[in-house]
Amino acid sequence: MAVTFSLLQMLNEIGTLMAIPLYGSMSAELGLTPNQVSWALLATTLCGASTIAVLAKAGDIFGHRRLMIWCVLGITVGYVVSALAPSFTVLLIGRFLTGVMAGQALCVGIMRDRLSAVDRKKAVAVIAAGQAAGVFLGFGLGGLFVVLGLTWRITFVVGALLTLISLVAFLRWGDDSDAGRRHSGSARSLDVVGVVLMGLGLTALCVGISQSMVWGPTSFATVATVGLGVALLVGSLAWEARSSRPLVDISEMFSARLLPAYAVFLTMGITGMLMFNLVMGWAMLPAAAIGYGFGLNPLLAGFLFIPMTVAGAVAARLVSRLLVRVPARNVVLGSALLLGADFVFLRFWHDSLITVLVAVFVYGLAYTSLLTTAVSVIAVEAHEDRAAGTASVYVALALAASSIGAAIYSALMGWGTDPVTMLPTPETFDVGFLVAAAASVFAIGSGLTLSKQVRLSRIQAH
Repeated sequence: MAVTFSLLQMLNEIGTLMAIPLYGSMSAELGLTPNQVSWALLATTLCGASTIAVLAKAGDIFGHRRLMIWCVLGITVGYVVSALAPSFTVLLIGRFLTGVMAGQALCVGIMRDRLSAVDRKKAVAVIAAGQAAGVFLGFGLGGLFVVLGLTWRITFVVGALLTLISLVAFLRWGDDSDAGRRHSGSARSLDVVGVVLMGLGLTALCVGISQSMVWGPTSFATVATVGLGVALLVGSLAWEARSSRPLVDISEMFSARLLPAYAVFLTMGITGMLMFNLVMGWAMLPAAAIGYGFGLNPLLAGFLFIPMTVAGAVAARLVSRLLVRVPARNVVLGSALLLGADFVFLRFWHDSLITVLVAVFVYGLAYTSLLTTAVSVIAVEAHEDRAAGTASVYVALALAASSIGAAIYSALMGWGTDPVTMLPTPETFDVGFLVAAAASVFAIGSGLTLSKQVRLSRIQAH
């Protein structure tokens, strides 16, 4: 079952990332502006962030397996719509549908009922390793399609086929939780106002950030749009806190045992999106013509993330053992400091293939350690009746942070593109890596504030 869930996560990563190397040909065929290309990327993560809470809560009430099947079918439809898209609007709808990423949260709900605390920790490690592998495979597959001359439409067809493979695996090896039985005979209803406010808030926030360099960082349009986004997000939390049927238990979310684990995903989402785009962007710059970059094709550029896959497999195994011996907060703090230092290293030494490969390996260690630890804490701390709903918070935060990271990258490209060559300047990447290093502050704060009482070894002993 853990391998099946790992496959689902791996294919989520592949489906999201393999399209990135193909946005150039997609832009040329559909006549997309750079801003529209950014929104084709943002649509996927925005959909996930704005819908996962209601889907996960529905799983907690109606059964996680049923919701998982509908989510995977929705992703498949999204790929098909994207492959057939004749215009930007249809493409945006398709990419939005591929963002129905409630799978992680629903898997946590199933694991909460079907696995012991010890086996949950092992399963989380397997899933984390699958996610790390998906990063390389996503970029590598997209790059291979470019080298082979295959179109972006074929890429989305392949994405649909891979998603169907994951559905078959889930139907064969994915058990259901006891959620449906627990709620049998009771009233089953959902309050969706909070999640609608959350979706609108995330959209406004990402629009403001992505357009900040076009409108001006301090312009009325930027400040008003970002402010509206923050206000709507606060409103969504306030609504959930007062709702009699909340999608998310706010008191549980803001506890010292869970809030720091959630905050880890702010760092992971922002730094992940910046890492992938900055490294891929730098690697594919035409070095012979402009004097910087590596001049790699998309396939070879994707191979730069092989060290992350190796590091992810190593870290997932080591951290699952380490968490039995030391407090979770220590692992989070050490991994966060390593992540921040890695981006500072990249700021000064990203002009060599060797140093970039080393940095990607270190990033894989830090990223997978943070992921494994944070998800393990959430999985064991979640109430059995709200497992998927509790997990949905971290996935929503990760997707929201990824959207913000994509918006930051879009703003950097708007600021740092040379008007003559229409390529980003070296300073763009310098600033980008420093921004990513600064984003590690969320995970560092998480390590400092996570309750000392959260000891996974103690939880397993019960």
